[in-house]
Amino acid sequence: MKKIFLVCLLTLVIESLFAQSSLQQYTPSVLLSQGQMEFKLFNNLYTQTKVRDASGTDIELGQRQSFLNHQFRFLYGISNNQRLNVGFETNLTTAWYGTESSDFMFTSIGPTLKFVPIESKGNFSIQSTFLFPLNGDDLENPLFVNHNRYTWWTQFFYDYSINSRFNLFFEADLIYRFAVEDFQNDFFRVPLNLIASYFPTSKLTFYTNVQYAPAYGKLPGVEDIEFGRMRWFTQLGLGAKYLILNNLELELSYANFILSKRDGAGSVYNFGIRFLR
Repeated sequence: MKKIFLVCLLTLVIESLFAQSSLQQYTPSVLLSQGQMEFKLFNNLYTQTKVRDASGTDIELGQRQSFLNHQFRFLYGISNNQRLNVGFETNLTTAWYGTESSDFMFTSIGPTLKFVPIESKGNFSIQSTFLFPLNGDDLENPLFVNHNRYTWWTQFFYDYSINSRFNLFFEADLIYRFAVEDFQNDFFRVPLNLIASYFPTSKLTFYTNVQYAPAYGKLPGVEDIEFGRMRWFTQLGLGAKYLILNNLELELSYANFILSKRDGAGSVYNFGIRFLR
């Protein structure tokens, strides 16, 4: 009798550890149900003391440059089949150049639409956000804080579950930045992301990610140059997510720009909070 009790207790413990949680269920590819809401605050700190030139050689800046961005996103489920979510995004940013710093300011705001294009493929979704710049010239003058441009950011998400503990996540983005000044040129990035996740329990996941992000356009200040790939970076990172409550998730991650040309050579520190209701 005692052995049966211990076996039953052990079974309950294992099931509680690996029963699917919101951390596993609501991956970036999965949409919210009708009436459900998601609040997400993603804090991103990029810092560098060097950049890389056209040949990939390190160029020392002689100072530390850091950019802190706070992205707040709200999504709301409006369809009864989890195929359409609507919401908005806003960003607050500040920057440091050595001992000089910018004001902490709202840099952009805009609507977000997320949908599942193929009903039978719930693990494939598209999210599109159009951001309007705020604070105008203060974003780039006298210090660059963020882009003074209209930005159309479209993300393609796909999840693949290997088993209850391992998951692969693919993301392809199109980030198009529209010129708002005569001296600016339109350009866009096409980041490609691969994330491999491991779930030791249903409430905890560790992941590693790699991203390649080329930018296409014309180099500013260079006349008679053809449109093409003007810069790119590759970053490699590690992270973890933990479900402290059934509907409250924390995320911590780090990434390093291991390769780049005409782009940054720094590191990224991220801290995210997601609340589902």
